[in-house]
Amino acid sequence: MRKILVLVLLVAASYAEKTIEISVPSMHCPLCTAIVRKAALSVEGVKKADVSLKERKAVVIADDKVDEKELLKAVDATGYKGEIK
Repeated sequence: MRKILVLVLLVAASYAEKTIEISVPSMHCPLCTAIVRKAALSVEGVKKADVSLKERKAVVIADDKVDEKELLKAVDATGYKGEIK
């Protein structure tokens, strides 16, 4: 029974996710949002990225182990400065 419990806990831990909200105030058009979304999705461990022009932010769903600095570096490389909220 313990072996099964340990296995279930290990599997559950591998699916741990976190939500990261990034403010990107310099976005001004739909192309900006597409570029920021593509950059966020390029980071290993990122599962989903929703980018809103109206709110000027990106909401990223990623593995718990994703390095937020790497995510910001990818967004910043597009020319749009991001800040984690």
